[in-house]
Amino acid sequence: MPNKTLERLKDSHHVIEAYVLLREMKVHLNVGHEGFSPKAEIRIWLGTNTLYPYSFELSHFAHTPLQEGPYMPSRVDFPSEEEAIDSAINALTAFLISAIKQDLEPADSWLVPNEDF
Repeated sequence: MPNKTLERLKDSHHVIEAYVLLREMKVHLNVGHEGFSPKAEIRIWLGTNTLYPYSFELSHFAHTPLQEGPYMPSRVDFPSEEEAIDSAINALTAFLISAIKQDLEPADSWLVPNEDF
């Protein structure tokens, strides 16, 4: 179904680039600390870019006391859905896990809402 929609959009002279929402997921994250499993949402998009058609969008960004600001991944486009999902999960968890390994006490405030989500 998304492929038919994308083909139609590609054929339109008025559309330069397009994305169709492939799936939206709610996840509870395992960051290696008992009692702290933050929740986030991930959207996976399928786009007209033939080289990297799958992209992700996050409901939150990681921002631990060890970071100057929230981590907003610069690369969100991938050749496969699996790579997009794996990268999205890594973007949410890598800094949280690192801070916990440095004996910081986790807090819900470590996930900052993405105002554009």
